[in-house]
Amino acid sequence: MSRRRAAACAWAWAWLLLAVAAVAAPDDDKAERARIAVDRHAVEARYEAARRDCEFRFADSACLDQAKQDRRVALQPLHRQIHLLDDARRRERAVDRLRLIQERQAAAAERPALPGPDAAASAASAAAPPPPMRRAVRPPPSASAAAGVAQQRQADQQQRLKDAQAHEDAVQARNARRDAQRAPAASLPVPPPGAPGP
Repeated sequence: MSRRRAAACAWAWAWLLLAVAAVAAPDDDKAERARIAVDRHAVEARYEAARRDCEFRFADSACLDQAKQDRRVALQPLHRQIHLLDDARRRERAVDRLRLIQERQAAAAERPALPGPDAAASAASAAAPPPPMRRAVRPPPSASAAAGVAQQRQADQQQRLKDAQAHEDAVQARNARRDAQRAPAASLPVPPPGAPGP
């Protein structure tokens, strides 16, 4: 348990240091990303050289597998570093957004309160033009209206079922007429007497 706690503590310190470094120096972030890109390019170049060497040896699969494993091992810390930089950048943006929200809330709190309703009403009626006409809002449907809608839906459902049954009957009648008009299939030829059986 103590090893886990120590590892968790080490990770927490690493995250904290990375976050502080990212907030303190955004230019360092760009430089770090450029360094990681150069390292990644070097790893890929080494992999390509190893792959060509393996292909020169008639595409030895063990050689190719080893080259891929080496590339994977070399890229893992680079991917981890990129993820750490991305996390630090996200945290920095979150801190900026939080600070902006707090500034807006503080500015809103400092604004003078609106005058009371009586003073506002008299000032608005004296200076403002009449308000535009609004559409009437329909009241919610009553229970009887909801029951009527439900009955209409049920009637529509019954009608659709009747239409579907009528369509199915018409299709069956049409198929029966077509079957009656067709000539029966020709029977298989009868083998001549004395022919070998199946």
